[in-house]
Amino acid sequence: MGVIVLKLGGSLLDLADLPVRLRAMFKTLGNDRPLLVCGGGDAADLVRCWHKVHALDEEQSHWLAMESVRLNQRLLLTLLPELELVSNRAAAESVWSRGRVPLLDLMAFVGIEESQAEIGTQPLPHTWDVTSDSLAGWVAIRWPASRLVLLKSVELLARESDWSLQDAADAGLVDRHFPALRPNLPPTFWCALRSEREWKFQPLV
Repeated sequence: MGVIVLKLGGSLLDLADLPVRLRAMFKTLGNDRPLLVCGGGDAADLVRCWHKVHALDEEQSHWLAMESVRLNQRLLLTLLPELELVSNRAAAESVWSRGRVPLLDLMAFVGIEESQAEIGTQPLPHTWDVTSDSLAGWVAIRWPASRLVLLKSVELLARESDWSLQDAADAGLVDRHFPALRPNLPPTFWCALRSEREWKFQPLV
């Protein structure tokens, strides 16, 4: 029974049936334990705008973007009462033991873990090259998780070989820093949660 980090792309927050889809996704995991991580989406894009208009430095923008994720977390907690906000492993264990689903307070967890990171899992750069995709990957490494699943709006185009993390970054599907996490990432998959077809976990190698 492993921990699966489910990274919910912020672009999915406008789905009217998002709670239904997420509950169906949780059921597909069997006995594995989901740890939900929410992305920034439109809220983080607003911070990008502020960054340009007000000439903020990247450190300031990083923490404002992290605060924007908290707004999205509040929405998820409103939409899915079975979620509970957690900031550490002990709290998540308590939530799982009660048959509920932990939603990670990303800002709190990252703040704690960055101060304790050892060689090989150093804190991520606080730049726009890093988005919630890399942050979710870093969470999966630090936890550690058995799998990382990126829940996205778009499907990966069919091709003869599996998509690599670098392919996904080059196509703008994940952030530019994400491929640098590859040596330490658990098995990583892409799932188009917005799709009306049967969901597939497509590997990113």
